This record gives sequence, structure tokens and C-alpha cells, in this order.
Amino acid sequence: MNAFSYRPNSDHTQRMAPKRVLVIHYSQTGQLTDLLQRITGPLVEAGIHVDHLPIEPLVPFPFPWSRVAFFNAFPESTGREPMPLRPFSAAEGPYDLIILGYTIWYLNPSIPITSFLLHPQARGIIQGRPVLTVIGSRNMWVMAQEYVRERITALGGSLVGNIAVVDRSGNLTSVITIIRWMFWGRKDPFLVFPHAGIRSADIQGASRFGDLLADHLKGGSLEGINDALLRMGSARIKPTLLVLERRATFVFGKWRRFIMARAHANPQSRIRRVKFFSIALPMLIFLVAPLSALSVKVLGLVKGGTLRKEIEALLRY
Repeated sequence: MNAFSYRPNSDHTQRMAPKRVLVIHYSQTGQLTDLLQRITGPLVEAGIHVDHLPIEPLVPFPFPWSRVAFFNAFPESTGREPMPLRPFSAAEGPYDLIILGYTIWYLNPSIPITSFLLHPQARGIIQGRPVLTVIGSRNMWVMAQEYVRERITALGGSLVGNIAVVDRSGNLTSVITIIRWMFWGRKDPFLVFPHAGIRSADIQGASRFGDLLADHLKGGSLEGINDALLRMGSARIKPTLLVLERRATFVFGKWRRFIMARAHANPQSRIRRVKFFSIALPMLIFLVAPLSALSVKVLGLVKGGTLRKEIEALLRY
């Protein structure tokens, strides 16, 4: 079986049978759903059959979040621990492409998507199929994508490309707008701050990726799709953000160990430490981030060539 496209035994069957795409995703706010609809719209218009498989937690997460609930999701997010999901299934028969859409929680895939990737049924859906990932995030997504890449490979799938559409606001600006959105459900502009989340123009513009996917699927091959997507701006990694993300991932590991240190013996200890973390993390972001950003820029100048090579490797599938 070709890892890049499904080829039936009969050439006549291949010409007659419509191409099929499965979209797997979890979207709490609806932003990722909008992005995926923009990408898959051209596929539907081209006569490609698109199925959707929404992943749903058995116990839904709240939205808007309370402060404690939001930060209490941190240990499981960073620990990549699965949670129970509502029963799910995909239509029988092979798919020519699987699109896996996910968002970023604390520099990792959202807990529901991590839970899907670790679910016993995931292999039966992913194995032998080409997979395209679609990320809707604030700004840092590289470490999460590396984990998703590993899981797709472990499940027997072939990662053929990635589309990452991000919030283009500055780092500290987006922290403020996202907190307002997550805690109060408000994403409209206020004071000097812009609309929270990914810009509408960027979501609408993602339809160009769907046009390219439709052309490749109708042509019967996904070979070279990632290079073509990259030429259209499907994913960009800023060297400074990559360094900052790696630092933050290391620090998050220490925070997780702090929160969970006595959690099994004393569950209330976890809540107390989560409450402390919910105050300490925003303060650290605003107090330490400017200095950290400066040191990251200096590092970027010193190791710019090495970082560029690393980025090229991270974008290659």
C-alpha cells in the first residue's frame, strides 16, 4: 500500500470512486472548527467526500473556564495523560487522507487529542493512512507537533504535512487577550488590545491550502504536498520562539512536579499548589518574559545558523 495515497486494485475503480477524507478534531471554542471548515471547503466543492470525527471528553471541560479549572488542567496537559472519551468511530473503508486538527494547551496537544492518540481505537483509524496535521494556536506549537509526529508514526500512519495558523499578536499582548477570552468568553477588541485569537483574515485565507489539497487528491498522489504547502506559508517557526518554547517546556516540567508532589497522598495539596501556580505563572510571564526575550534574541544571533538548520529539519516530513 502506498503511504501517500490509497490506490484501489482496479484503475477503473480508482477513476470512479470519490476521494475520501476524514477530519479528526477537538475544538472547545469553535476557532479550530472554523479553520478546518475553511480548509475542507474546497475539498467538498471538488467532489471529495469529507467525514468528520469530533473527539469529545466524557466529562466536558468548562467554557469559559474558572481560574482554578483552567490551571488545574496543566498537570495532565504537560504530562500528556489521557482522559476518558465519549465513544467514537470512523466510517468503514479506507481514507485517502486523514486531517488531524488540534489546539495547544500548555505547549502540548489539548488533552482530548492526546487522549485520542493514546486510545486503543486510534491505530485502526490511523494505520496505513497519510495524515495532515492542522494546528490552531497562540504562537508556540513545535514541541507539541513533535509529539504528535511520534504518535502518528507509532500508530502506523505517515505524516505528510502540517498547517499551523497562529495568533500574530505579540507574545504578551496575546497572553492578555487569551486570558480574557478563556475566563470571560470575550474575544472582542478592548482598550488598545486587538481581537483575541487567530485573525479572521488568516482563517479565511486558509482555504488556499484546501485548494492545493484538492488538486493533489484529485491527481491521485500526495507526494510533495508538504513542500507545496510550505511555499504557500503553511507553517513558520521563529528562531526566538523556538528557543523560548524549549525553555518554557523545561520549566513547565518543574512546575508539574511541584503541583503533583503530594497530590496522591493529599488531593487538597494539588488544589492549593494549582492556586499558587495560577498567580505565579502570569506574574512570571510579565516580569521575566521581557528579560528572557532579550536573552533569546542574543542567543538567536549567536546560534542563528544552527537554529535555521534545526527549523528546516522540524518542517520536513
